[in-house]
Amino acid sequence: MNKRGSMVLTVGAVALVVASGLFASNMGFKLNLGLDSPGANGSATGQQDIALPYNQQTSLVTASDLRSDVNLTTPGSFASVARFVRQTDALEVYTGGTTFPVPGSNVNFNLTPGEGLRLKVAQPVNYIVVGSHDPGLVVNLNSPGSSGSASGQQFFAYPYHSTAATASDLRNEINAQGNGNAVVSIARLLRTTDALEVYTGGTTFPVPGSNVSFALTPGSSYVIKVQSDVAYVPSHY
Repeated sequence: MNKRGSMVLTVGAVALVVASGLFASNMGFKLNLGLDSPGANGSATGQQDIALPYNQQTSLVTASDLRSDVNLTTPGSFASVARFVRQTDALEVYTGGTTFPVPGSNVNFNLTPGEGLRLKVAQPVNYIVVGSHDPGLVVNLNSPGSSGSASGQQFFAYPYHSTAATASDLRNEINAQGNGNAVVSIARLLRTTDALEVYTGGTTFPVPGSNVSFALTPGSSYVIKVQSDVAYVPSHY
């Protein structure tokens, strides 16, 4: 069984925060990120939404770099890495081959700080993620029509030491930096069903079992939908 969310902060950063109570904007991270293959921990197809640190390893620049790095951990494990294209509300998928059945896909795209990724693996992997945070990075959340966004959805890479612990916290923080009601929904991918669990901030929602303010997990990314633009700077410890 994979060990999910087994996070270790670098020793110096922990001492700074715990011993002195100060905030460390240059905190470094090391995370043992469990990637589930089909059937592992109930995963339906081996898909999961992940977040890399905003300052990731310098060797990780492209989708190909990430694929190769995961395969170094468990050779032959990597099936695909994908990013969400806001203009089409579709995934751009990279498999490492020269062809792929989705037109326009299999492009070796660049990894973008603050942008979540969807990985699919063929075997379970305990992937060691190393990096640090960029406290000044602005994550631009685009509403429908802004910068070509089709519906206002985007994949958001959750910072490893964010002060927002739940979907409700994240919604409130983004709204505080926007116009007060920018967030339409925050959703997470459920590995067991490949479906999204959606939180809107209300008490009811037309999807049964949804609208729970779920806990946010370091190493995961989330689907955020906004109705107005927000230049979002995530807060952190």
